[in-house]
Amino acid sequence: MQFTKISSKEKTMNYHRQPARLVLLAVLTLATVVSIVKLSRASIGNVTKADLAGSWQATLVGSSGCGTGSLIVNFTLNNSGAGSATFTSHSSGCGDTSGTFPIAITSLKPNGSGTAGLSCGASCGWVFQIQVSPDRSTFNMVDSTDPIPNFWAGSAVHQ
Repeated sequence: MQFTKISSKEKTMNYHRQPARLVLLAVLTLATVVSIVKLSRASIGNVTKADLAGSWQATLVGSSGCGTGSLIVNFTLNNSGAGSATFTSHSSGCGDTSGTFPIAITSLKPNGSGTAGLSCGASCGWVFQIQVSPDRSTFNMVDSTDPIPNFWAGSAVHQ
């Protein structure tokens, strides 16, 4: 077996190659990540009522004539933004209740802001300000115009 002696010049060259390899690996990794990432846009065209057609589920918390509570609302909208909603609520004043009532997107601007109305029976209902996400998969809902004690806030998810 024969041993060869490594010169100090060779040791120095090997020492300098190691950081260069790490830098090359970091640059390649960064280039890969940048090429894979999809850029997000603030808007994907005008939002229309037809974009909201289909099944949705909303969760809301707040207060009404039944006191503080929560709602889960399952609804289906047609291409005109109208449909039927089934909700289940739990509140401090009325306990557990449920029902099926009309829901409608009553106005919608091209930027996704608008209003929606949800009925809860005779002389009962809420008007929500909504904001649809650019990809039309969710929208925020807040009831800030109905008289006290009505205030609800939450979001809806397209199923």
